Amino acid sequence: MLSLQRSVSGRRFRNLSNSGIPRTFGIVIGCVGRRMGAAQRDEGGRPMATTETKTVNGISVPPAGRWEFDKAHTSFSFVARHMLSKVRGQFPEYEGSVQIAEKPEESKIVVELNAAALTTGNEMRDGHLNSADFFLTGRYPTIRFESTEIRVGEGNEFEIDGNLTIKDITNPVTFKAEFLGWGPGMRDTTMAAFSAKTTVERADWDLTWNMSVETGGLLVGKKVDLEIDAEILKAE
Repeated sequence: MLSLQRSVSGRRFRNLSNSGIPRTFGIVIGCVGRRMGAAQRDEGGRPMATTETKTVNGISVPPAGRWEFDKAHTSFSFVARHMLSKVRGQFPEYEGSVQIAEKPEESKIVVELNAAALTTGNEMRDGHLNSADFFLTGRYPTIRFESTEIRVGEGNEFEIDGNLTIKDITNPVTFKAEFLGWGPGMRDTTMAAFSAKTTVERADWDLTWNMSVETGGLLVGKKVDLEIDAEILKAE
C-alpha cells in the first residue's frame, strides 16, 4: 500500500479516511471541482424539486449511484518513448463504472481494458505489442484497474490510488487527477468529467523487451505515461 500522507510535487495530500471528508473516487470528483449548469426547470419555467445536494468544503458533490463511462468522450491511453520520438497508443475497448455510495468510503471505480484491441496506428507495431515480447494478449487479454484510495489536493486537483493488473501482475499506482466539473448533460443525463495521469516502470509488469541502438541507449523507454480523459454519466 502506498503512503497515505505522501507529498507530491511539493503539495501535501490528505488521507480523507481520517478527516471526515469523503475519500471515494466518485465523490471526490465533485469535491475538488465546481458544478456546471443551472437548476433544471419544468415546462412552466418553475425550478424542479431536487434532492438535497451534499457539499464538501462548500463544493457540491455528485449524487450517489452508478456512473458509467461515456465511450464517445473517454479515452485510456499510453505514451512511450521510441528512440528520440514518442509513440501514443489507446485501448478503445473497455468496460467499467464508478459506483458512488451513500457512504462515500464504500464507493469504487473499476475499469477493464481489452489489451488485444490496443492501437498505435501501426499494424506491425500493434502486433508486436500483442506478442510475448510485451502484453502476450493471447494469454492475458485484460488489463484491470481498481481504485483503493482518494486524496484531495489544491484547487481542483486530487489523487487516485489503485491496483493496476497487467499479465496477472498487480502493482499499486497513483494517478494525479484534475476535476473538470459536473452537472446536467445532454438528453436528460447528469455528467462529470476528469483527467488523470501517472508514469510507471513497465518492467514492474514484466514488460522488459528492448534493443540497444547503434548510437547508444535503448530502442524503447523504460517508463510509460498512462493517461485517462473521462466523461461519466449517471446511470438510471
